[in-house]
Amino acid sequence: MAENLPSVAVALFVKNEFSDIAGWLAWHAALGVKTFLIYDDHSSDGTWEILQAAAKIYDIRLKRTDPIGQPDFYQRQRDSFMAAAAESRHQFDWIGFLDGDEYVYLRHFDNLPEFLRGFKHADAIAFSWRIQGSSNRVVRPKMTTVEAFTQHSNKSLNDNVLVKSFVRPEKMGIEYINPHWFDVATERYVRPSGRYVQNANAVQEIEWSHAFIMHYICRSMEHYIQRIKRRLNVDLSDSVGYWDHFNRNDETDLEPLKLLFRMDRYLAPIYEQMITSAILRLKSAIVMDDRGQTGASAAMSADENIVPSSFRIRSYFNTYLYYAPGTGQVVHADESYAIEQGFEEVLGCINPVTPKLITLFAPGNIDTFIKFSADPRLMKTIIFEVRSQSDDRIALLSPMQNLYLALLPPESGVGIAEANRHQANEWEYLTLEAVNVSGPETYASPPPFVPGRETTVSDIINWIRHASVLPSNNEFLRVLYSVTPSVRAEISRLVPGLLWNALA
Repeated sequence: MAENLPSVAVALFVKNEFSDIAGWLAWHAALGVKTFLIYDDHSSDGTWEILQAAAKIYDIRLKRTDPIGQPDFYQRQRDSFMAAAAESRHQFDWIGFLDGDEYVYLRHFDNLPEFLRGFKHADAIAFSWRIQGSSNRVVRPKMTTVEAFTQHSNKSLNDNVLVKSFVRPEKMGIEYINPHWFDVATERYVRPSGRYVQNANAVQEIEWSHAFIMHYICRSMEHYIQRIKRRLNVDLSDSVGYWDHFNRNDETDLEPLKLLFRMDRYLAPIYEQMITSAILRLKSAIVMDDRGQTGASAAMSADENIVPSSFRIRSYFNTYLYYAPGTGQVVHADESYAIEQGFEEVLGCINPVTPKLITLFAPGNIDTFIKFSADPRLMKTIIFEVRSQSDDRIALLSPMQNLYLALLPPESGVGIAEANRHQANEWEYLTLEAVNVSGPETYASPPPFVPGRETTVSDIINWIRHASVLPSNNEFLRVLYSVTPSVRAEISRLVPGLLWNALA
């Protein structure tokens, strides 16, 4: 019988990480972390709401700190980590203590339980930082942190001598030392290589050979500015000195990207739940439009007999769209090649209520989450705008980036499908071929208006509030993609963070 793997929890003290927290959770869940003990330091940007949504999917035990009772930032962090350690005793074999910009990476193992099984001689493991740079990004990217920031410092940056720790909670003493180093017997404190620590503090020889913590201190310039605002006069100042010191892009490492496909399997359900949670929150929202009235859009009667039309999507190269299970990406391929490789066909569905939008989906597989290269969306269904071209052909425009879907020339029967073109030319030309296949869902809550430029925030709120059944995620997004950017922005403001993965 195989030896039982150790159980692993992670404690997180976090504030205002709305754009990255879902990816952080998915990354560590993909590494085998089953339970997250999360202490939110009263985030105001949607982080708390995203965590609440994710807690419906995974074992996330959420608490909020007490900034009034304990005004000192570091003492709140201390109290959070010590409370997490106490809760973990007799529940988990190991607990790690991380921040929202810190990601564990294992060089030779697929998951943390398997890695930690090899540390019977240890009660604590000190992982070196590897400080990542900005990869020259200014604007906060829509893609996940690990995807976006692949460049890092080398060992000449001395700050990499700091470590973060995973410990056996039963072996922790009652003294809090700091968020890097914990009260565990020094003779039982080791490095990821298995050798014992050199001394009893958080400064250790840099060791990246077996495992380390990817520390995304800077990320984009937009991230950096938020960080300065959040911690101004606590431990940071109004200066670019911090950025200049840590923004090191000495080397590029693409090795961690091998985990992205597995991470996506954990991330996609969070993204779907975020949209569902946004709909639920909007149901109780109170808002008036800028004219002080509701029902401004053209009215229509809800027609239960509305029948969407489904299509195969043929490329300029006479290939079709497919989902490739091995990569999690949508590609285009010859039919014979797709059958040989076990690809799942991706179809499009157009609903008469929103005739300028097409929903792409993998029919018959409700658990398939699809993704296009260069498009940050990761969902069961992905919506594009339909733009008519010459000779009855169309092009598909991503409403996230306002970029066209391009199907690159196939090689050996398969080609890349990526949403990154500013103009539609031959590689972007597509043809819709009608098929008798049911759409990806039932349409139980069609809006009582024609969504478009005249649709107001109040129209959308009242639709959700009075619907006998809450709109599906797809119905909701089709309406949002049909209205003006200002209405989308106001809806997003009402549900902070929750629509980050779906709206530009």
